[in-house]
Amino acid sequence: MKFKKSLVKVLAAFAVAFAGFVTVNTVSSNQVQASTTTTKRNKVVSLAKKQVGKRYVYGATGPYSFDCSGLTSYVYSHAIGKYITRTTYTQVKKGKTVAVSTSRLKKGDLLFWGSKSSPYHVGIYIGGGQYVHAATPSQGVRKQYLSSYFWPSTAKRVI
Repeated sequence: MKFKKSLVKVLAAFAVAFAGFVTVNTVSSNQVQASTTTTKRNKVVSLAKKQVGKRYVYGATGPYSFDCSGLTSYVYSHAIGKYITRTTYTQVKKGKTVAVSTSRLKKGDLLFWGSKSSPYHVGIYIGGGQYVHAATPSQGVRKQYLSSYFWPSTAKRVI
């Protein structure tokens, strides 16, 4: 009987100590989700930057040549395993609309030029007011700063 009481006390003390340890080291699911989202955005940006200098070929999807929507589709698929469709017209229907403002954009957001419902061009925002896109057949994949001369009409967050 004495042994049983002692064992219960030891187990209770262990349980309290273990519970305190678990509580101190617990990470909220919101923190994990934010970390995962940031990691995904960074992977998209990293792969997009690696494509700079590659050729532009209409209808191509890489890995050595792209058109604009082929680039975005390739990057999302290979960086984070997310299929965002193949054409600019269908990609603009994905995700959540975001204000096209450098203070509101996040890395990995898709930028579209032309009409909001039927754009003619797409690129990937990489932060710092810059984006990567398959510009033209003569320019290929480029990293550029956003400018008032060539400002996107809409942006979509798909991560």
